[in-house]
Amino acid sequence: MQAVGRYTIERRIGEGAMADVYRAHDPSIDRVLAIKVLKPEFRSDIGLSSRFLREARAAGALSHPNIVTIFDVGEVDGYPYIAMELIEGVSLDDYLREHGRMPLKQVARIGAQIAEALDYAHGLSVIHRDIKPSNIMLCNGGTTAKILDFGIARMGEADRARAEQSAARTQIGQVVGTPRYMSPEQAFGLELDHRSDLFSLGIVLYELITGATAFGGTSIATIALQVTQRKPEPLSKALPECPRGLEHIVDKLLAKQPDKRFASGATVADALRREYEAMNNAREGRRLSLQLRLTLVMGLAVAAALVLSITTVLNRQYAAMEQMTLTSGTAISSFVASNVALRAVENAGLAPAEQDWAPVQAFVTAASRDAGLRQIVMVDAGGVIRGATDQARVGTRYAPAAGEAQLAAEGDQMIAAAGSDFRFVRTIRYAGQPFGKVDIVVDGGGLAAAAHNARNLLIGLGIGLLCVVLVISWLIGQSVGRPLRRLRRALAEAAAGRRDFRISHRRKDEFGAMFDAFNELAESLDSQAAGEGPGPVSMEATRIGAAPAFDAMRRRIA
Repeated sequence: MQAVGRYTIERRIGEGAMADVYRAHDPSIDRVLAIKVLKPEFRSDIGLSSRFLREARAAGALSHPNIVTIFDVGEVDGYPYIAMELIEGVSLDDYLREHGRMPLKQVARIGAQIAEALDYAHGLSVIHRDIKPSNIMLCNGGTTAKILDFGIARMGEADRARAEQSAARTQIGQVVGTPRYMSPEQAFGLELDHRSDLFSLGIVLYELITGATAFGGTSIATIALQVTQRKPEPLSKALPECPRGLEHIVDKLLAKQPDKRFASGATVADALRREYEAMNNAREGRRLSLQLRLTLVMGLAVAAALVLSITTVLNRQYAAMEQMTLTSGTAISSFVASNVALRAVENAGLAPAEQDWAPVQAFVTAASRDAGLRQIVMVDAGGVIRGATDQARVGTRYAPAAGEAQLAAEGDQMIAAAGSDFRFVRTIRYAGQPFGKVDIVVDGGGLAAAAHNARNLLIGLGIGLLCVVLVISWLIGQSVGRPLRRLRRALAEAAAGRRDFRISHRRKDEFGAMFDAFNELAESLDSQAAGEGPGPVSMEATRIGAAPAFDAMRRRIA
């Protein structure tokens, strides 16, 4: 086949029970699409061809991001065809064959999209009738699901039976594929509504979660019996890590009676989205008790607050102490410069042989006895040391400290750090003229020791406070955990059928209200049990009613 109407056929990309699927090109708008053409053995049946086109046109009215779009429906030279969106992706059944099963988060996300698409179609009175993995495509890297074959799925049961009968001649197992995803009412040949699609969606979700079919029989009769009478293996057993919420959704979708299922696809989508959000917010591997988690959280919060507070206090305290040291050093350098200034001025006008610097050295020696002063050096205007703590330096040339070259230009004093100490260099001035300088080093060890002691005291205080908070948090956790454990035991008793269990308490807080609510629930359950309301339909009655339906279904498919 080279062309169908204006569409140029490129190659065949798929085959179904009733139609072949080709990749094609529409030259009028330069678009690549998929063409589904009715198989030759069905083209001669005018009624079947008409129904194929009629139902495809009805499905063409659906416009939803999770439903494959139908662009055109028609018949050319006896070839009934459907032109539709070409999906670049993989069907769910191919995905399952390759990966085994789907991650739980992806199941919830994809399932919500399928449920939304079904709800949209159901709102337009369109029932798919054949929801199964091969009719759902994954695209956009597995983030988007699209439902296929709405048109063909709506065809009559007699038409479907003939199509599947023909496919069975060439493809063993094709017939079993669809019954495996039927709803009970579909297996019985009853009138269907939108809830039949929801049952099929539940089977698909079960298979995505576990990687195994919900109803694993090998014959049509066995599958029909399982679909109508038996429940699949519980998800909690098939996949223990499956969340209880997701298991509940699938169980509700697989309810045998339609009125026990979800009311609409929208409610299914909402429930699956909530599960997806819950799984996103869940912390993997968390096994700590509430009491321990509360203690750890409180301990970490208090520890972070203490670290921040202690660091801030220490930094500010050190800055204040450093400022005090600088102020003290500035005052000392000013005092020394003032005391030696007069002698420096007198000696400046004398010849070097007549200068007398002994009083300066005597003053420096006396001042150096202060334990807080590591060094005092007095330098004359010629750069010669005239007084020093280390008397061996007297008479030698002074080596300026880094930055002293700008001292005269920037001011009379320079302050610099010298290891843990502080260095003050001040110009000696008299009547506005420089007559030398003094170089003083103030001991900073006391400042470091004081800061070290303050840090140790604050850290000790913080550790003590943290221990108190941890103990209090542990006790609070115990006070919260005990009533929760009581409530859990009570719920376990009720779940085991012992509805006479009640919680005795004298609490007036929120836990007391919870205990009262449990007791009211237990009373309500007792009252309902005593009322002896109508029970579920017996399995025997269902089996009796199912027998004719099994025969009818066998006749339709065989």
